[in-house]
Amino acid sequence: MEQQELGKVPSNVEEVPGRTEAWRDARDKFNETLTGVSEQAKYAADYADETVRNNPWTSVGIGFGVGVVIGALITLAASRSYR
Repeated sequence: MEQQELGKVPSNVEEVPGRTEAWRDARDKFNETLTGVSEQAKYAADYADETVRNNPWTSVGIGFGVGVVIGALITLAASRSYR
């Protein structure tokens, strides 16, 4: 009977002998990690939203400054590629 089982190709992970528990543990750990990351991302988004709402002009200034720096870097990179 074991010879028949060894020749059988499992159609999904649940049918792999001895691996079911390991896969379940890995899936559970992944889900816990994903939940933690999702909570941290939500907290960061809420904090950013609150900060922008409390300081709108500061946020506009920071956005402008970042845009100027990125634009300058792109211009510098483009001018070096023509030399």
